[in-house]
Amino acid sequence: MKIINDLYKSKKAQKQFFPTKLKKGIRLHEPTYNVDEINAVVKTLISTRLTFGPITKKFELNFTKYFKTKDSLYVNSGSSANLLALSILTNPYFKNRMMPGDEVIVPALSWSTSVWPIIQANLKPVFVDIDHKTMNVDSSKIESAITAKTKCILIIHTYGNACDMREILRIKKKYKLYLIEDTCESLGTKYGENYCGTLGDIGTYSFYFSHHITTVEGGMLITKNKEIAKIGRMLRAHGWIRDLDEKDKKFYERKYKHIDKKFL
Repeated sequence: MKIINDLYKSKKAQKQFFPTKLKKGIRLHEPTYNVDEINAVVKTLISTRLTFGPITKKFELNFTKYFKTKDSLYVNSGSSANLLALSILTNPYFKNRMMPGDEVIVPALSWSTSVWPIIQANLKPVFVDIDHKTMNVDSSKIESAITAKTKCILIIHTYGNACDMREILRIKKKYKLYLIEDTCESLGTKYGENYCGTLGDIGTYSFYFSHHITTVEGGMLITKNKEIAKIGRMLRAHGWIRDLDEKDKKFYERKYKHIDKKFL
């Protein structure tokens, strides 16, 4: 690792990591990793365990513990976390799944990958205006946008601001809706005693380079619903059961005895 340490200490690298003077403007963000993390990446590359190795599993467990949830599923981006969330809730094996043409409430101020997964899932986004003070969805306008086809609310906690969760949870309960919390911009924000992302059915997070903590690219889906977690783990692995807990694995192995378990 000496060569990496030497490169990190070079003038060029130090200027990139610790810029002291800028001719103009203010950078959106600075690198939040250092030589220790660069060396950790090299060790992972040498190990050849590049996806879903022990470090990823440890990260999932620590995330679950910190946010006091039941399951955390690491994915390659916050965008993919949103796509996985909608894919779970529309999956044929999910009880009370959403059907093609069902409507999803979404704030007018949103990122493309908060809206596009709704369309990819063959659902209809219904835009609700924002509260200009918080930049979050105006909770007082949600109820008037609900129709007989509304099945889900997808909210975004914008720029570290928590949405009006008391009112949103009231509406969720009254109309029996699913609730997805896009928390990609608000990792660690709390609403009362609870972390944003933990109050709905699914919470999504991003670890993109400019966010609070980074894996350069990467995201997380969390849930307290075992069925959501189980289907999510299978969808994440293209349908394979390999990421399920041992009890669920045994269920499928017994059910499909005629198939080699490596291919279940």
